[in-house]
Formats: sequence, structure tokens, C-alpha cells
Amino acid sequence: MKNKKLSKTTGITILITGIGHTFTHFSMQFRPNPHQDLLNAMENTKLNFGTEVSVLDFQNGFSIAMGILLIGLGIHILRYFDKTGTYINLGLVGLMLITAFFHFPLFVIILLSISFISLLISSIIYEN
Repeated sequence: MKNKKLSKTTGITILITGIGHTFTHFSMQFRPNPHQDLLNAMENTKLNFGTEVSVLDFQNGFSIAMGILLIGLGIHILRYFDKTGTYINLGLVGLMLITAFFHFPLFVIILLSISFISLLISSIIYEN
């Protein structure tokens, strides 16, 4: 990629999102929760996918996995600069951005928008 600064911008914003998500997930475990009734209901509601797991554990597992995947994607984008990878990452970040519009707070939408725009510009001006 001719201009690696755009990919670095993308990688850093995705990395910040992943680190922030993971840090927030674990730090919230040590704070009093104003919605303890909701947490209790999630803990007491069981799902059976071959083994029984509470909705709370299922949600926590997905949250931790999301943080790890975002960190991994950020590192991947920072390390590899090729045209095919840029298009794949553009698609992934685009899907994440669409999801964010429906489910996440504004600061996540802003970080993912920066990443998406950087990748979009990179894919347009890409030179071998």
C-alpha cells in the first residue's frame, strides 16, 4: 500500500476499540451494578447447547471474545498491507460499522467510522 498511514490509522482505532472494550468489560465486574435484578435474571436463565450455561455467562463469553477479536484484527491490519487484505478488512469493518449503528454508543461508531473511511480511502488509492 502506497500510503500505510491510512492502514495504521485503521489498525490503531480498531486496537483502541478492542482494548477499550476488554478493559471496560473486566472493570465493570468490580463496580456496583444499578441493574442487579437484570443480572440475576440473566444468571438464572439457562440455555442448553449440549451443556447448560446461563445467559449471563454466554453474554460474558461473547463480550470477551469480541474484545480479543478486535485486538487481533487491529494487530492484523497493522502488520499486513496487501490489496486483497485491504478489501477483506474493509468488508469486515463495514459490517461492524453497520452493526454499531444499531447497537453501540456514539464513540464506538466514531472509532469504527474512522477505521472504515481510512480503509475505504486506502482501497481507492492502493498501488502495488
